[in-house]
Formats: sequence, structure tokens, C-alpha cells
Amino acid sequence: MSIPTISITDKGIVAPTTDEVISSLWSMFSDAFGSDLNTAMNSPQGQLVTSLAAIITDERNQMITLLNQFDPRYSQGIWQEGIGYIYFMSRKMGTHSTAQLTLIGLPGTIVPKGFQFSDDSDNSWQLLTNAQIGVTGQIKVDVQCLSAGPVEASSETITGIPTALTGLDRVFNEYAAIPGIEEESRNDFEERRKLSVALNSKNTDSATYGAVSNLSDVVDVFVKSNPTDETITIGTTDYPLIRNSILVSVVGGNPEEIAKTILSKAGSGCSFNGNTEIIVTDSENYSSRPPEYTVKFLRPEYVSIYFQVELEDKTLMSYQDEIAIKNTILNGLKTGSTKARISQAVIASRFICPVSSAVPDLGIVSLRVSKTGSDYQDKIDIGVDEFPAATEYLISIL
Repeated sequence: MSIPTISITDKGIVAPTTDEVISSLWSMFSDAFGSDLNTAMNSPQGQLVTSLAAIITDERNQMITLLNQFDPRYSQGIWQEGIGYIYFMSRKMGTHSTAQLTLIGLPGTIVPKGFQFSDDSDNSWQLLTNAQIGVTGQIKVDVQCLSAGPVEASSETITGIPTALTGLDRVFNEYAAIPGIEEESRNDFEERRKLSVALNSKNTDSATYGAVSNLSDVVDVFVKSNPTDETITIGTTDYPLIRNSILVSVVGGNPEEIAKTILSKAGSGCSFNGNTEIIVTDSENYSSRPPEYTVKFLRPEYVSIYFQVELEDKTLMSYQDEIAIKNTILNGLKTGSTKARISQAVIASRFICPVSSAVPDLGIVSLRVSKTGSDYQDKIDIGVDEFPAATEYLISIL
């Protein structure tokens, strides 16, 4: 009798069980040493059978794991990246944290691109585009941390102006920063791959999404076009899209690279929507007198999301439990099915299982969310011009 082999079928890989391997080994041993061989597992030959079965089973498990790496649903590491290369995608490494600041000062004051601010932890944050303070005496801008990785900044902590600028009086971040990552997770990479299959095409929403989402430091993207001859409104905030136009809403990323990518993928024959305007020069196709195009895209406003967790008995909660609950919720907003996204609802029930796993000794009665901190609901809808953000101070435990 021989050792049963694995079978590769139309339905996948079928491997014999460990008991089947052990049984076949005993059969081979009996044929070689006689039918009166002692088959007790604690005998010398029993130990040999156990060891051989473990070696054979482990080798086959490794082969099954390897074959599964060719399926994007299960692949990971360099195997997942190899599948991504088919779409000219690469895993994002060491992205930078982004934050939205409010600049207050003299109307008309221009704050130049690259101007730096500091937070309470002495991290430096850099302005991504030129900004001009409006007639109201303030303007909201996006900044990026100079250090890559998950640099965090709670609300009201980015307030430093290391270099004085005439006309700029004060700066603060109303919402917590969106932390960068050391490396894009397996789940996030696969989700981006599924949404980026049209990356190499042009003039479609999916092509624009795939190309913009593939840019360095881009946290999230939403793309929607309006091919009609009328202005339409979309999302829960009824954001207007002018006729024959495209809307690209983006969190994070370099503004110039975003604008160039939008022009390349969406084309120059449509109009653009948004609150950020970049002039793109087509020097790739014209060596002299290159044409210029004004490209708009939307930087969504951060909106606070409050979480309310009700426990069966709060008196049983330790300080470590409180930290675990808050960290689980905040980490959930960074990745996976609970990741904060433009125009995607924040659904409270998706956080219940992770929180329960983090504090298994505490009973979770309910978990709800709110935009105001008072009217708690099971779901909060997010507009195309909004991006959900939270801090530990927005999480209450009852």
C-alpha cells in the first residue's frame, strides 16, 4: 500500500487526512517487518510513524498554501503583490498622516505651499498647496505629516506656527488626523485591487478611481460622473455635479499628482467639480508651448463621529478595558470592513464583534454612533464631501 496523494480537481485541492497517512504508513511497515509488528503509538516504530506522518502532512500543507496564493481571495505578502502587478499596482508602504487645518488671519493672506506647522508632539505638518485666507478671515486646508507612518494627532493639537508669517494669526485642527500606515494591509490591498481592475483604461469612473487610489499617500477616493446636460445632486448632502462633469473626492495624496492623474484618466473633454483647483501643463505631449488645463477635485470635510458603547456592568471595566475598547474602534476606522470612507455609511453593528473580542469578559449591550454626540443611531450616512473621523474623546462608555 502506498501513501495517498493529494488531488488537484476542478473544485480545488483535496488532501488525505492525517489518519489516512498514518494508516498507510502502518500498512507499509507491516508489509516490510511482518504482520505481528507492534502498532502501539508509544513504541519506537510508533514514534517513527508519527514523525513521518507529521513531515508528510506539513509538506502537503505547505503545497496547499502555495497553490492558494494564486487565488486573490487568499493570497498574501509577495504573492498578493504579484497579482497586483498584473494591474500595475503596488502595495503602499509608509504612507503619511493627513489632517485638515483651519487657518485664521488677515483676509487675502497667502500661505505658500510647503509652509510648515507643528503639533504638541513636535511633529511637522506641511501645507500641500498654496492657500489664501478668504474674506471670512479663515480657510480650511489639508496638510501632511513629514514623517511617514501612523503619526497621530488629536483634535486641537496641531496649533504651532514655527515660522512667523505676516497675516497668519492662528491655526488649529478641529478633527483628529488620519494616521498613515507602515504597510497596506492584506484586506485593504485586495479591496483596492477589486476596485482598480480598470486602472489601465481611460475615460471611465473606474479607471479614474483605480489610478488615483494607486497614488502614494492617498487614503480614500470617491469618483462619480454626470454625463447628463443638467446639474444633478448626489449623496446624503446633495452635493451638486454640473452637467457633463466628473467629481473626484480624495483624502490624502499630492494635489499636483492627483490633478495630473485625473486629467490623464478622465480626459480634457469634461468639466470638473470640487473645492481644489490645480493647473496642469501637458508637457508630456508638447515640448514647447504646452497647453494648460484647470483641474478641480474635492477635498472632503472631516466630520466627527461619536461612538457610544453600553456595557452590561460598567463597574467591571478596568482602565485597560477602556483603552482596549477605544483603540479597537479607532483602529477599525483605519482598515478592513469598518474603515472610514468617503460617501460610505458608518454602521455601528460592524464594530460590535471586534469590541467584544477585545474585552471578552464584559458584556456589550449596544453600540451606536452619532454626528452630534446626542442623537445616537445605528447608522450614520456620509456624503461625498465628507470623511468620518473620530478620537478617543468622542467615544463614551456607559
